[in-house]
Amino acid sequence: MEINIKFFGKLAELTGENELTLEVPDETGIKELEGRFTEQYATWDLQNYLVAVNQNITEQQALKNGDEVAFLPPFAGG
Repeated sequence: MEINIKFFGKLAELTGENELTLEVPDETGIKELEGRFTEQYATWDLQNYLVAVNQNITEQQALKNGDEVAFLPPFAGG
């Protein structure tokens, strides 16, 4: 399946990407993506971030073809 990934803030700097499209196995979830990025980027596991799937913040979710996954740095609201 194909998913779209967006990186913001320090995560975009770390990966050198703002956006990319990945082909992943059907059973892929957020934890599998995090594991992939931990292997690919030396300090990924030291980063603090939130994950949104299709613009909804989530902690764990199975992904579907065409999903948009955003890795967001911490932010404050007011």
